[in-house]
Amino acid sequence: MSTIRKKGIITTIFIYAGFLLGALNTYLYAKYFQPDQTGLTRVLLDITLLFSSFALLGTNTIVVKFFPYYKNYHKENKSELVTLSFIFSTIGFLIILLSFSTFMKPLIIKKFVAKSPLLVEYFYLVFPLTLFLTLFQVLEAQTWTIQKGHVANFLKELLFRGINTILNLLFIWGLISFPFYADLFSLQYCVIFVALVIYLLYAGQLKLSFKISKLTRRLWKKMVPYSLFILGSNVITLLSTTMDGIIISSFMGLAYTSVFINTQYMSNFIIVPYRAALSMAAGPISQAWKDKDILKLDRIYKKTSLNLLIASSFIFAMIMLNWDDLLAWVKPDPIYHLGKPVMFFLGLYQVIELGTGMNSAIIITSRRWKFELYSNIILLTLTLPLTYVLIKSHGMVGAALAMLISRTIFNIIRYIFLYRVYNLQPFTKKTIVALVLPVAVYPLVAYTIHFNNPFWGLVARSAAFTAVYAVLLLQLKVSEDVTQVWGTIRKRAFQLIGR
Repeated sequence: MSTIRKKGIITTIFIYAGFLLGALNTYLYAKYFQPDQTGLTRVLLDITLLFSSFALLGTNTIVVKFFPYYKNYHKENKSELVTLSFIFSTIGFLIILLSFSTFMKPLIIKKFVAKSPLLVEYFYLVFPLTLFLTLFQVLEAQTWTIQKGHVANFLKELLFRGINTILNLLFIWGLISFPFYADLFSLQYCVIFVALVIYLLYAGQLKLSFKISKLTRRLWKKMVPYSLFILGSNVITLLSTTMDGIIISSFMGLAYTSVFINTQYMSNFIIVPYRAALSMAAGPISQAWKDKDILKLDRIYKKTSLNLLIASSFIFAMIMLNWDDLLAWVKPDPIYHLGKPVMFFLGLYQVIELGTGMNSAIIITSRRWKFELYSNIILLTLTLPLTYVLIKSHGMVGAALAMLISRTIFNIIRYIFLYRVYNLQPFTKKTIVALVLPVAVYPLVAYTIHFNNPFWGLVARSAAFTAVYAVLLLQLKVSEDVTQVWGTIRKRAFQLIGR
């Protein structure tokens, strides 16, 4: 098994384990917290993601794109690239803090005090969250370049959510008050940042230099506009994906925001394979552009598209199959039953997103990286008015529908761009098979397996769908990677039995 594939599997395991912890946290929030308290934690994290995308000033993508040049130039693996990223991202954070102190605070109070007063009361918690998430993301980019992305994913997916679980239990058991809980909640990114610093120092991979090299003097005219364009692109992307929860908070209140964002969290199970693939493929994609290896890019593009389509459609089908029984088993506040149509549209959009493969990573690291910003401007232009209008007319479902429409158009535009400019496109004949399989298996399971007990319904439908889907996938040899991974698992299993 190749090193990249092996690390990709390890990363996927970490992310899914983290999502299982996240699912436990979602259950605890739905069962034991007030909906507005749950909504507060979700909106705080959404705003943090938005703020940190600005604070980074594009420095994390600078680390990924220009690392191959610094690696060749600094043979001792000591450069100023990460040092500069830390300095500029800290400056970005201070700009946000100053902006809040001057003009943002009155605007936030005006927009949210009527429907979401809890958000106004605890808004200050965004700043420690933003600072340490920003610094963590700089070091996360460093782990991608040295093929240690699985370590950052372990901290971000498992440790972060594990801390969240501990805090939730402390609050539920009455050992801490909600104000103290909220303060501790704001320090979670601090813990994983410190942990990553310790790991990189121990591994000898955080050799910071404070001396500006000739390479930086030569490249800075390329690095600065690149980082500014990526900054704009990242901010626009996150605006398009986080504004729905913020608008719902303003129009409908934190309780409905809690339903939407918790449903969105469930739909995020679908994008786990993408996050794992990105952490492993970002470095090779950047290196392929440096080497002008279009054939390698084409292979990565097609493989990631097919494998991510298989994974995402499987997870989406599993969630929709079990949605009703899951809620019947967990028995959360009745308001959470409003989330099923939201889940359908969000899940469909994410299958489309993953099915188009690594188009974003390929564009960002290419010479035409400015198109990343241009396409995201189009996305924001589509998303904001659609979200506003459809939330007013259809509530939470409108937000999900707006996301589906805008992101589908967005991905079509990027597909056309890569095909026309570089003759790269992600689809093969096997793409059709990967699409047909879940559509064919879903009704077979959904309309034949029924149990009065919701737990056994979950178990039976999940087992049946997985078995039928996996057998067809392997028999039809849809994905070379899936077949090879299955072969490795069988070989290891027989070796263990033989012992």
